[in-house]
Amino acid sequence: MPAHDIATPVTALTELAADEPDGSPAAELCWYLAREVRRRGHASTTRYIAELRKNAADGGDGAHLVLGAVPAPLLRPEPEEPTEMVRRAGWLSITERRDVLAHRVAAFAQRWDGGRDWHTGALVSVRTDACATAREWATRLVPAPADQPPTVLEKRLLDNGHEADSDVLLHDPVAGVPVLQRAPDTGPAELSTCTLQRLPTRSPLAALILSAGTCWMRTEDQTLWLAPERDGWGIGYGYSGNGCLALARLVDVLLDDISAPAVRPGDPAAPRALFELLRDAPDTATYTRAQLLAARAG
Repeated sequence: MPAHDIATPVTALTELAADEPDGSPAAELCWYLAREVRRRGHASTTRYIAELRKNAADGGDGAHLVLGAVPAPLLRPEPEEPTEMVRRAGWLSITERRDVLAHRVAAFAQRWDGGRDWHTGALVSVRTDACATAREWATRLVPAPADQPPTVLEKRLLDNGHEADSDVLLHDPVAGVPVLQRAPDTGPAELSTCTLQRLPTRSPLAALILSAGTCWMRTEDQTLWLAPERDGWGIGYGYSGNGCLALARLVDVLLDDISAPAVRPGDPAAPRALFELLRDAPDTATYTRAQLLAARAG
């Protein structure tokens, strides 16, 4: 990141960290990021100056330039990245906030690493007229507070193609994520929300529900979840491609650990028979745990 782009994110990060309680994951995360941004900016600026001085020494145009200042030395060693648990706890705290500072820090994170350690993943769209599963999920949604500014996650939804003043902000109390209902008075409900990167439950996977292009998980306690999915690394079924490979891998790991993370690039492939089951799945299908285990066993 060029030196002239550093000041704003570093200021936001340090201001947020300074107001957090001692030992706060959000503070630890923000201090690390602020120091890492400064370290990278210092390295790039130092490299540019070295190139300029070499150019000047070789008789180039750099000989006619005068440096007004050079970077202050870095007195700390290279910062050590917080553990994944600390990073995730820090972002969970920040993305639930409604203040301008949290929004600025979150916007920086999206540019920095795409929100890699947020608890949410991809943005998905669900139509309640598409299937009974979508309608079941929609019945648990409740209105979001109308008298408060949006949280970081709510603003992400609102900024994602938000146009109509009649759109309604809702909340999924089970997954703990916002839901945007687009123009509810104009026809069947179209709902946008965020998937989770991990399901916050210990109840084992009971069934995989595939319907109208959307992948759902039902756990043994009868809770319905959108399948975990990372932003930019989609899941799918009914075709031979990366999305189906990713879904097969996801099902493979969730059968053993329901709280396992969403699939990442480079994860090992699922058993071939499980992939083939999902590759050949019709538009609407439900596979029980027993069926999935049998397919995995080949």
